[in-house]
Amino acid sequence: MLTSLPVELILKIFALLDWRTTLVCRGVCKFFRSIAEGERAQYEIELAVSGMVDGPPSPFATSDRLALLKERNAAWESLRWVESQDIPMTDGHIWELYGNVFAQSSMPNVLHFRQLPSKYRKIEEKTWGVALDIHVRDFTMDPAQDLLVLVEEPSLPSTDITTRSIRIHLHSLTTGDRHRLAPQPATLRVVHDPDLQNVRATYTLQVCDNLLGILISHPEDADSELTIWDWTTGKVILVIARSSSEIATFTFLSSRFLLVGSVLDSEAINIEARLYVFDISQPSSERLDLGADYFCAFLWPKFDFWTSLLTFSIRADPSPVWQPNPEVQLPFSTAPGDRLFIMTVSLVNNGRIASFDMFVPAKTLLSHIEALPTEVRSHEIEWDKWGPIGTRLMQSLSHPSPWVCYVFGTKFASLVEPTHISPQTLEIRDFNQLAMKRDAKVHGGISHHVHDTTVIRKVFADEIHTSLPYRVVKRTLPPRSSPEPFFAAAMCSEDSLILVDVSIPHAYRNERFSNSVPPPAV
Repeated sequence: MLTSLPVELILKIFALLDWRTTLVCRGVCKFFRSIAEGERAQYEIELAVSGMVDGPPSPFATSDRLALLKERNAAWESLRWVESQDIPMTDGHIWELYGNVFAQSSMPNVLHFRQLPSKYRKIEEKTWGVALDIHVRDFTMDPAQDLLVLVEEPSLPSTDITTRSIRIHLHSLTTGDRHRLAPQPATLRVVHDPDLQNVRATYTLQVCDNLLGILISHPEDADSELTIWDWTTGKVILVIARSSSEIATFTFLSSRFLLVGSVLDSEAINIEARLYVFDISQPSSERLDLGADYFCAFLWPKFDFWTSLLTFSIRADPSPVWQPNPEVQLPFSTAPGDRLFIMTVSLVNNGRIASFDMFVPAKTLLSHIEALPTEVRSHEIEWDKWGPIGTRLMQSLSHPSPWVCYVFGTKFASLVEPTHISPQTLEIRDFNQLAMKRDAKVHGGISHHVHDTTVIRKVFADEIHTSLPYRVVKRTLPPRSSPEPFFAAAMCSEDSLILVDVSIPHAYRNERFSNSVPPPAV
């Protein structure tokens, strides 16, 4: 029998089990139960329920990691924080929040970075700047790879040329020098017609491990184009061009699949949004047609005749395979793959502007994709097959704003109906299904689980029902006197909440979680 083996060997076997098997073994016998309720097993279970993974070997013992993780979870579940820090905004026009690093620009051509601290993960605050020798139009970053991606401001096209290129530079985030893994020269180029070089063109950048995607769009309906590179080699993986459908937004669903949000031709009787999935494990040297060369497509419900779509966006942070640099030796971090996608549509219906958020876990989409044969092409998945149970569609709590870093992992942060009337309410929606099943008790906050079905009776051609469960935690911000800030938006990272203050130009407030002492007044 297994119990006749040496205890040391049994413990090693248990160390190889996943958390679900460990829970099953707990019911086998008293001996197994004692192991399953031991410190190491409890830490593995707490990691899984929290959507986290263990960090690399470090001075942190298992008992330390378990205590820190429980402290972190208690803080998020009650929205208790002990530190508030005002972060002044510089005079630049671009900013980014990714991987617990907040970055912003200043004139002339300087980027300022701030590593946000974390008490329970022992991350110290750090600030630094990088002076650039180019004028930057937009940028993104990946602190785990020390990667800074810069889009150089394109020059205005001349009338005597037919094509021009957009230059994308690959630098070190910490030094500003050429990235050590970048090709030589460390510059990628996108060639387009001159009208896409117009200064009003917009650039959407995303990094997923060795993959870099850039979507170039134009506000006057010129053809949009999405390019995916292997930034370490400079090789183009895919180029996707619009056909009858507009490329509105994109994100990486996994290291293999790319998700592209699209709107069918606006001249159709009923406007329809779609989520096209492309297999990026199969590079193509030819330009792909958005409406013809996809792996599969998730169909949204059709909008009614009186609805016109204004914008369509997808947000998810961090990338599905993102992990912190192991050299940092963090005790734990957000697990790869456990992501929540926020799909937001702004629309006009009967002359009124409204916004709706669809909350979609990665598992909802991947479960359907993985069930398809690998040789399938252009397969359509109807809304009734994936949407009603696997998503939650709700009217947005607030109007769309440029402060779009409102999701991290499975959490979504927002201010409930922000107005200039105090007090304001901060709300976190958490779609971590395992945490809901454990039904953790929350102290010091207002929290409840939502299982009821949400019904949308207007906007779409048919009545829409969605029922993906989620957990809500709210905190009422203290009433403010006239000098106190009014917060216009909430953003979140792995360890922090950032409240955007519009009462003072260019100001932020960073709330860091810990529950060791009572929270301060905000």
